Amino acid sequence: MKVKNVVVYSFSWPAEPNGLEAMGHLRLAAPLRHLGLNIIYGVEKGQIFPERVSQGEIVIVQRHIPGYFDQYKQIVDIARREGKPIVYELDDMLFALQENHPSRLEMAFTPFLLPMLQAVMQADLVTVSTPALKKALEEYNPNIEIFPNYFDDSLWRLREPARKKMPDEPIIIGYMGTNSHQPDLDYISPVIKDLIKRYPQKIRFHVWGIKPSLEMLALPQVKWIPPHSFCYPDFAEFFQTQAADIFLAPLVDNFFNRFKSPLKFFEYSALGVPGVYSRLDLYEDAITHEQDGLLASSLDEWRECLVRLIENDNLRFELATRAQATIKNNWLLSNNAFRWNEILQSAFDGKKTNREQGANSVDVVESINSQLFEAFQALAARASERDQAISTLTAQLSQTRAELEHTRAELEHTRAELEHTRAELEHIRAEVLTYVLSKSWQVTRPLRKINKMFKKFRGGMNA
Repeated sequence: MKVKNVVVYSFSWPAEPNGLEAMGHLRLAAPLRHLGLNIIYGVEKGQIFPERVSQGEIVIVQRHIPGYFDQYKQIVDIARREGKPIVYELDDMLFALQENHPSRLEMAFTPFLLPMLQAVMQADLVTVSTPALKKALEEYNPNIEIFPNYFDDSLWRLREPARKKMPDEPIIIGYMGTNSHQPDLDYISPVIKDLIKRYPQKIRFHVWGIKPSLEMLALPQVKWIPPHSFCYPDFAEFFQTQAADIFLAPLVDNFFNRFKSPLKFFEYSALGVPGVYSRLDLYEDAITHEQDGLLASSLDEWRECLVRLIENDNLRFELATRAQATIKNNWLLSNNAFRWNEILQSAFDGKKTNREQGANSVDVVESINSQLFEAFQALAARASERDQAISTLTAQLSQTRAELEHTRAELEHTRAELEHTRAELEHIRAEVLTYVLSKSWQVTRPLRKINKMFKKFRGGMNA
């Protein structure tokens, strides 16, 4: 069946708060648009629309969409009823975040993991970005296809590498990454500090995105450029205006990082800049050491590689030039987007269907998810009731506070009136006292006595 309309459920689209994020652009939007396919957005402004399944021939669900379990079940039910294959797309091993990973500390994906596992098991086809990720998930679903992250040559331009024109101009060592790479930046920081001590006037360290430690920022050679945008096309446009002489891509060697893709190799090389990369499979599969990049597996090797690049302008130029040749030969999206079409077509292959394989296991996981979802709904309802009760009490408290404020204002007014009356009495008393003590009072005193006697005599006469 020829696919023309693809219904995509993802939180990484233009209508979402962060716009078209990297995983939405690289994994879906760019290759699907390159193929000329019509993309139907199943999510808009955070709201999932399961009924849009009916508008396409195939359904793609990305990352943590299954965590919105009620809507996800509706998506699956409609797709099954209408005979439309479901492709589950996953580009990170989110099931194995290391203990100090920022997303794990924030529990960003924790509520979604079991529904995501159900999606892996339930999908007709799973697409991943690396062979390592395919191998790790194959026991849950044998129908997994690899679509690597390619270099989007419609978005990125290959800037021609150049040698330093001013020998005394500082050499900029750069690192670019999001907050999730805090452990990786912390790992390489001791090497950067050592190099700054060794070359205090010769090198600068620029960091795009993630904020370096306060200790690093205190060094005059360190500059932080805050995140420009989480929308990947906007980021690409901005980053191509930046400059560096050497780029770093350190990755702590742990289970999670072994499933990543060599995306930084593409983005760094696009700027015509050579890089040093961690000696892990993802980079070893894309980079030939000392041909189009340098690989390091220890802090000593990192230090040695960086010193070589700092000291050798020709080496920097040659590595950058060959890196771009590697990208042109192997990694251009324009030369590889057709693979997505092959993958989508394979989802229709009856021999690859996963709807019956492992059905019992899927049923068990789905039952667990349903029970958890029901429990979460009940807890959410209770929380809503408590929120309503708190809101009512808050309103009552606010009203009581207003009444108390009104009473206090009245008391303040009464007190002010009493103070005014007291002041007037004090004024009258002072006037009386002044008058009593005055000479006029003393002079007229005999006359007042005569007047009093006269009034008494007149009173007796009248009697």
